Amino acid sequence: MSNRVINLQEVHLSARFLVDTIGEIHDSLQLKVLLFAIWLAQQSGDEANPIALQDFYSYPEFMNQIGGTPELMRKNLLVGLKANLDAGFFTGNTFEAMQQGHPFYINTIRGQQAAQLQNTAMDIQQNHSYKIPDRSDVFRLYEENIGPLTPLIADALKDAEKEYSQEWLQEAIQIAVVNNVRKWRYIQAILKSWKEEGRNGRDQRNAEEDYKQYTKGKYGKFIKS
Repeated sequence: MSNRVINLQEVHLSARFLVDTIGEIHDSLQLKVLLFAIWLAQQSGDEANPIALQDFYSYPEFMNQIGGTPELMRKNLLVGLKANLDAGFFTGNTFEAMQQGHPFYINTIRGQQAAQLQNTAMDIQQNHSYKIPDRSDVFRLYEENIGPLTPLIADALKDAEKEYSQEWLQEAIQIAVVNNVRKWRYIQAILKSWKEEGRNGRDQRNAEEDYKQYTKGKYGKFIKS
């Protein structure tokens, strides 16, 4: 008999989800990948936040559950991603793009809206021959850890490089990754706090307060709408 204990306070399920979603899945690998992707979206604080291949690799505990070697981990992860994409649980990109690390979304109303905005931004970039500035370390770090580099984000990063040092930008991005709040506004709040208050023990708390102001205060509608 297993001695594992389930903490029901950590489990939040609905009958509709169990019937309409889980009831359609007959493969344990597909189920594991879907549930973990949903958890990733929930941890970000916004279901419209993009998910990418590297997000799964950020949690070796999960990756070890789906494969015993790096090759098997990647193979099984891709199998699970494709199964969920084919089933309509993921949206926002093709499987080929997902394999290359491009972002996708949980197929919710907010996820569909975010995917549409992403595709619109890509169309604008292509139609207007928008040139992303030469890649610096901060551009690479942002793409690898936060999300796709849209024209708007590229301009914001370019302006931030003029105002803050590379060290500050890199560390702020790292804090966003550690806290799993992969949003440019969160990074901005950290940088603003450091500039106004100095880099000391209060910085992160102040940044989190600024972030709450942006997401839950009068500016919240611009993020969650």
